[in-house]
Amino acid sequence: MHRALAAGFLALSLTPAVAARAQDARLHYDGDMVITPATGHVALDWTIRVQEDDIEAVTFLLSPSFEDVRITGDSVASVTAGALETFSGAVPTYTVTLHPGANPGGRQISVEYQGVLLPEPMETRINTVEAGKVELTVDSFWMPFDTRFTSLVTADIDITLAGEDASDWSGVGIETLVPARGGFHLQQTRPALDVAFTLTSRSRRIEADGYVIHDMRAGPGAGVEAVSGALDFCTDYLNSLAGPAGPLPQAAVTVNDRAEAGYSRGTLIALTDIDGEDPVSLFQFICHELAHYWSRGNAMTVENWLNEGIADTMANMAIREAFGEEAYEARLESYRSAVEASPGGNGAVWTPASRDRPPHIIMYRKAPLIMARLEARVGRDEFARIMQGYAVEGVATTPALLELVEREAGADARAAFEAMLAGED
Repeated sequence: MHRALAAGFLALSLTPAVAARAQDARLHYDGDMVITPATGHVALDWTIRVQEDDIEAVTFLLSPSFEDVRITGDSVASVTAGALETFSGAVPTYTVTLHPGANPGGRQISVEYQGVLLPEPMETRINTVEAGKVELTVDSFWMPFDTRFTSLVTADIDITLAGEDASDWSGVGIETLVPARGGFHLQQTRPALDVAFTLTSRSRRIEADGYVIHDMRAGPGAGVEAVSGALDFCTDYLNSLAGPAGPLPQAAVTVNDRAEAGYSRGTLIALTDIDGEDPVSLFQFICHELAHYWSRGNAMTVENWLNEGIADTMANMAIREAFGEEAYEARLESYRSAVEASPGGNGAVWTPASRDRPPHIIMYRKAPLIMARLEARVGRDEFARIMQGYAVEGVATTPALLELVEREAGADARAAFEAMLAGED
């Protein structure tokens, strides 16, 4: 894996499905947010609309650093506090039991809280509230996060930067983040698993057709040309591969002053300090993250191999197109070596009995190798049509992918592919 990916939820590349509509969101977050970067203090006042008529209760995770948590509303029958063990330790939970019945537009929950979100910096430095920079993702639990871990959300947030001249700041989010009086307005109409954004007063902005790069490093900006080149090529290649499922929306890329820990949220991509990065690895990483725009498998289930394995396959195809066969084969050989060296490398990618999300080595290494074997069996033109069908049809499950392979390449190809996934060949 590229060194920019981190542990925790971030490594899942949480990605909204391209075909998702606002009504597919289980929750809508309407918020007023006041951030004081100089002190790290954050205050939030949410109205959360529950857009499921039949749900009886919802449990939220919220950072333990917040104080004065108040949960109210006409739709709220009761609130029970608890805790859940996560990758970052025990995190408070709030189970909100709802009154039954469907209200027009959904039942509403009011949530208010405030506090210094990160009294101690997180090890990865991904989540930050400090002078000159605010970067927030799910890993800090800055927003009430549904413990089902599968709820797509939309959002509309007014963000005030207290004690700052907001005109000196710029921002980027999953979808729309625009300057507003005293700060910014964030709007997220494409359902996603969380709300992520970055605000900064110290970036260099590089804008081109199809993307904008925010270089937040203190140095001279080494490596940005390589990022631009990768974005140009990958955007063109993936749009061509996806055909009518495209084009990609404008990508927003941040280059950060840290040695590791990056992530993607659809076409919002956070990179590490890319100075000295291997060009092929950087290229593959960017293509992989852009390819996630067409990922639809549930990131928390067995189907996450679709998200990662096929995004990686598309990126490797782009490497072959840009750097040639030798670079492509070298990458696949590195995958084979990693699989052979891993104790978990012998596991199946998928079988009809699979219930758990596969381990990292399976999703990121073995699955792309199997996709390459499928391409070798059916031919590159046929395989490209399968990849385009995956994007156009919004394939979200392995059975749906198997059906697509059968339609495009025949029953024998499907049977062979299913045997490869199960490790039976």
